[in-house]
Amino acid sequence: MKLVSTFYPPSSVLDSLKCTLSDGNGSEFLVVAKLNRVDIYSLQPEGLHYETGIEIWGRIRAIKSVPDVVFHIRSGYILPELVFLLFTASKSGEKDLTVTAHLPLFERNARPAEFCHDVLVDPSGAVAVVSIYAGKLKIVILTEEGGYERDSDASVLELNLLSLAFITTSAESYTLAMLHFDFQQRLQLLARDIQIDDLQLSPTPSQLLPPLPLPGRWFSIEEQTPRLIFVPSIESRDGDIECEGGVLVVGGRKILLYELASGDALEQNVRKSRRTEKKKKSRNVDESADAKQKEKEREWKKKKARAAITWPWSDVTAMCPLTQENDKFMIGDKYGRLAALHVDRTNGAVLTLVALGEASSPMTLTYLTNQVVYLGSHFGDSQLLQITSSPVSNLDFPTLPIPAFIPTVKPKDFSLATKSRVDEEGGIIVNGNGSYLIELESFNNLAPIVDGILTVMDGTGQNEIVTCSGGRNTGSLKVVKSGADFREAAALHGISAVDRIWSLREKYSDQTTSHIVVSTFQETHVLRFEGDKGNMVSSVGGSDMGFLSSRTLAASNIQRRIPGSQPPYVDSSLVVQVVPEGVLLLEYDPGLRVYTRIGDLWTLDKFSDGDTASWANREIVAADINASQVVIALNHGRLVLLKLDGNRFVRQRKREFVEPPPLNCTAEISTVTCLPLDSTKSYAVNIAVGFWMSNVVKILSLERDGTMKDVCVTSVLPAAPRSLLLYSFTGEPGGRPEPPSHPHLLIGLVDGSVATFPFQKGTLGDQKLMSIGNLPVTMHTCRIRGRSTVFACGNRTSILYWERDRLQHSPLMLKDISAAAELNTVAYPSSVVLASPDALVIGAVANFDKLHIRSIPLGYDSPRRIVHSPSCGIFAVACTRPTPAQIGQPETFSSTVQVFNHTSFGKLSEFEVEQGEEVTSLHAFTATLSDVPTSLLCAGITSYDDGEREPSRGRLVLLQPSGSRASLVVMVSVIVRGCVYAIASRQNMVLVAVNSSVVVYKIEETEKQVLMTEASAFNHNYLITTLVSRNDRLLIGDALTSVSLLKLTGSKIEPIAKDYGSLWPTCAELLNENTIVGGNSDYNLFSFRLQVDELHKVLEREGHYYLGDIVNKILPGVLASHDVSVDIPMAPKQLFVTPAGQIGVIIDVTDDDLSLHMTALQRNLSTFYERKTGVSHSKYRAPKNNTGGSDLEATSVGFLDGDFLELFLGYMKDERSLKRIMEGQSEPERLTLSPDQYQKVLEGLQSLH
Repeated sequence: MKLVSTFYPPSSVLDSLKCTLSDGNGSEFLVVAKLNRVDIYSLQPEGLHYETGIEIWGRIRAIKSVPDVVFHIRSGYILPELVFLLFTASKSGEKDLTVTAHLPLFERNARPAEFCHDVLVDPSGAVAVVSIYAGKLKIVILTEEGGYERDSDASVLELNLLSLAFITTSAESYTLAMLHFDFQQRLQLLARDIQIDDLQLSPTPSQLLPPLPLPGRWFSIEEQTPRLIFVPSIESRDGDIECEGGVLVVGGRKILLYELASGDALEQNVRKSRRTEKKKKSRNVDESADAKQKEKEREWKKKKARAAITWPWSDVTAMCPLTQENDKFMIGDKYGRLAALHVDRTNGAVLTLVALGEASSPMTLTYLTNQVVYLGSHFGDSQLLQITSSPVSNLDFPTLPIPAFIPTVKPKDFSLATKSRVDEEGGIIVNGNGSYLIELESFNNLAPIVDGILTVMDGTGQNEIVTCSGGRNTGSLKVVKSGADFREAAALHGISAVDRIWSLREKYSDQTTSHIVVSTFQETHVLRFEGDKGNMVSSVGGSDMGFLSSRTLAASNIQRRIPGSQPPYVDSSLVVQVVPEGVLLLEYDPGLRVYTRIGDLWTLDKFSDGDTASWANREIVAADINASQVVIALNHGRLVLLKLDGNRFVRQRKREFVEPPPLNCTAEISTVTCLPLDSTKSYAVNIAVGFWMSNVVKILSLERDGTMKDVCVTSVLPAAPRSLLLYSFTGEPGGRPEPPSHPHLLIGLVDGSVATFPFQKGTLGDQKLMSIGNLPVTMHTCRIRGRSTVFACGNRTSILYWERDRLQHSPLMLKDISAAAELNTVAYPSSVVLASPDALVIGAVANFDKLHIRSIPLGYDSPRRIVHSPSCGIFAVACTRPTPAQIGQPETFSSTVQVFNHTSFGKLSEFEVEQGEEVTSLHAFTATLSDVPTSLLCAGITSYDDGEREPSRGRLVLLQPSGSRASLVVMVSVIVRGCVYAIASRQNMVLVAVNSSVVVYKIEETEKQVLMTEASAFNHNYLITTLVSRNDRLLIGDALTSVSLLKLTGSKIEPIAKDYGSLWPTCAELLNENTIVGGNSDYNLFSFRLQVDELHKVLEREGHYYLGDIVNKILPGVLASHDVSVDIPMAPKQLFVTPAGQIGVIIDVTDDDLSLHMTALQRNLSTFYERKTGVSHSKYRAPKNNTGGSDLEATSVGFLDGDFLELFLGYMKDERSLKRIMEGQSEPERLTLSPDQYQKVLEGLQSLH
């Protein structure tokens, strides 16, 4: 069984709108729709402020608002529906977004509309129209509150609708403008009235906008269809119509304005239409035929637009009105070139197009306020833009590129009164120099992720994903890694090989750090913060400050104990230093700003009580200090507890440790801790001790006088403990954690892992392990902005903290940190000081669990394939670069392989292929040449011919990075018979998927050159687009059928098993040699397992699950380090990426019993959720195909929805809901695990993503 969870949600923005929602104040909000989520932001003076959001089970296609009340979403997960959402705001300020109704739209036998998938809402908010199927529209009547009242299907003669728009001129009538292609591929604009009584469209075209043909050569529908925009009429102060409304047709080589019929013209058109209808019904056959013929002629009679202007750029992808009067618009093309369109109808009709500048490729534009526009993008980062009155950047270049044959004017020469500047069709294009756009804010977007690779680049051992993202004019590489956000403020060089750091204060109760004690393995340094702001650090030396200069094992402020007083512990300026030879007491002198020793070093013989022989030849190997106690561990297994009595140390307790059989020797102590679990107490009641040889940790009790009895002992750990903490975590300040503290035993092991145990009522809970490298781990407590945290430092560093009712950890984006300490000065508040290999680094941790996204912009170069060559230190990226052209003109493309440094991402070199060729696949591998392992790249290059239905020619090029700039040298080039879709390698062989074949090439050497010779071929498929190699196993995915498992024996390919179903896979990956996981074009995940019996081998489908998006790449491995629970057999195995920018994780559940329990929980939770909301989770996750769902697969199989299962944690405190989920609908559905057991499993699941 496998769990599917989200690591990073879809970030592509599909639609947006601005509306006034019912929060009681008439506030304005921005609503943003992504693939499966709707988010609401309020418009604040400082910018956008996130308010609330809701996940939608489906693929959102469009979003519209009903004035002042609610907004609607047309979504569909193959089975489309109309979803009604309601926004509410309470008096306390809490805002919520809830689903109020679902209107199913699915029809099994209907043909989906080819172009127009949209929902329109009439400006009055009374009627909505949905276009989803060819030949029909769904007309929905809304209530006064904006809710659902009734609906009906309306037949429409225009089968190939391109665009719709309400052109209502009065509140009593509803008229739809329609743009469509007829069966002769002729483009026509017309309108039909909505008959509210029977919810149908008028059989004859509306005379408000009589049918008229449009020049088809001006429009292209390959990527974007033209759009219709209603321009309302202009009324005088007396209420008279000064200028009739019209319809703008946007999306072609020209923007056209057609006026609606005026009152007199409308009446004349109506009378003419009635006469024609009367003649058509005449009994005279000739008269009737003549009337029909004349009607057709009138419908296709060319009519000149009221005004027109040339659109000099590419396909229009987004537009929005800039004024309430709908006479100014912002329009953007697919390459992010934005322009403002002004419709001036005061003196005739003039269209003015003003170039503004370039931004991300827009999917949606929404005007907010004060010249600020929200741009939502699928191909780049979404942006908040401000339009300025004068250019602000790129002043030496034209605002936007415009072909030279299109006339333009400069802004300084523009004058509406100058008729000579208006072209013959009534339009002016204004294009100056510089951009008129300011980016106020940008929003990270990974979409569309075409390819990706999981790798380790910076030496920290922390995995990172590098994705091929973006497109059009905003291609980019995105580097994604998870970890705490550390902001460096200062660095102190000159001290290396640091072992431990302690921060000291002038007095124990002070909050400000005054000194830092730094210990290496040989000596101790003391640093002092100088100046009023504490921003200057000076090294004052250990011995000069009273400290011993030898290695320090522990140092801390300590309180003074006054016997008989209440409380017995008072504030002091005392400091204790523990060195291997003994314990030293110091006191800080604020006048001299130095520490002075109180007495001499307390050597071990002073604690012998006369038994000097047993204390001889011993030294301190580990120590820890709290507010009133000092615990020291001596070699040969002795543990001693000291307290400060006046100015002298007194031995309180002592214990000898012996290893159990069969060792039967003294137990060497590796580490100790005596931190109080209750932070309000000055003493500890428990001590934890770790041992080198037995690999266990014991917790001792100090509650009985004179003894240190065992409370509990850990099981044998995977490695010896190096450091310990018995520590109570608290939640984020301002929260209300229950219980208020969460005690844990934290153990840093010598193998680079950390073991954690909950510690409650003297009992250790379940053990969890996490790996942070391969060097010994040290543990350090730090309070950051009031939150208790622990830094675990090895060759990687991780921060442990309490959040969402569980212990979490987040890697720190720094490598080789050996020690850490809390730091709080005026200059560096709530900070930490970290020890790197060659410096002390001071900084602050801003976010504990943040996903870091670094963008490497490539502009018009759109990355399509990426590979990593660690030995060469490079990334190789296959890119395509378009040359933008005006609508209707062909675009040309060029293709390159670009080489980047794998740490700085600086571009090193480039390999360009010939015109008409494209790099369709890329592979990095190591081959043995002249007995030397050599890093190579193999590029699959395809030649395209417009006259071919399938590519018939390509090249396979072997490249070698050479020199400091990693220049790509062509070693050999081989002609192949088709498109190279995928490449893999094994030893000195290259395996290539070419059209329907897998071809094996051997790399051979001669004295003069390297050759690639064809060794064998496998021809049993239609279109192989996926090729994966693992050891001798090959996985191939046929885009037209399914997947096959092959075996590579020598250079020959032998079939093992094949699935003969029709799956249409888009990608696939081997989970192991016998298990396949992949995704298909119907937005499903699937899995197969190789089953072997005596007679044959078959691929048996194990799982089928609706994901909701296409999976473009599956990456073996995990992004972030995770806990490994001994009791919860779950482990993340693979990541996947999608075109919407989602990163998901596939988690393998290896225990069959746990799989059954989690399946039962999902079943009961789905039933409970369906009763509560009316939406079935089982139906949503059931596999889909292009005709909807299959009755044979009513629910998902083999996969569980991890995100949905985690909703169970939200019902843990709701006893009534929890009882309904646990009991199910019948006795057989009753869950057998307890809620606490499910909570434990789900909290473990949360830690994995």
